[in-house]
Amino acid sequence: MHKKLTKDGFAAMSVDLDDPDDEKLMKNVRDFLKEKQATFQNFVLNEQLEVWQQKLGINGAPAVFVFGRDGKVAKKFDEGVNYKDVERLVTELLKKKE
Repeated sequence: MHKKLTKDGFAAMSVDLDDPDDEKLMKNVRDFLKEKQATFQNFVLNEQLEVWQQKLGINGAPAVFVFGRDGKVAKKFDEGVNYKDVERLVTELLKKKE
């Protein structure tokens, strides 16, 4: 989606929720991102489980937050994310110029 829609103003980022101090996990994350050619911004969250669960309102990954051009959350997808639904919403939002 990133490669396909960047020209229309789409921006993506990923946030990993694994323990940043676990080097084996971090290697797996880096390998996965490289394999998927995730050339957008990738971050590792450095918060305790209870903190990010409460702040983000999710129990775990995967979750997708789609923001409109106004910077507000347009929709949160979690628990059984359907990426076709995500892309459909993103495409709709990109048509709006404001």
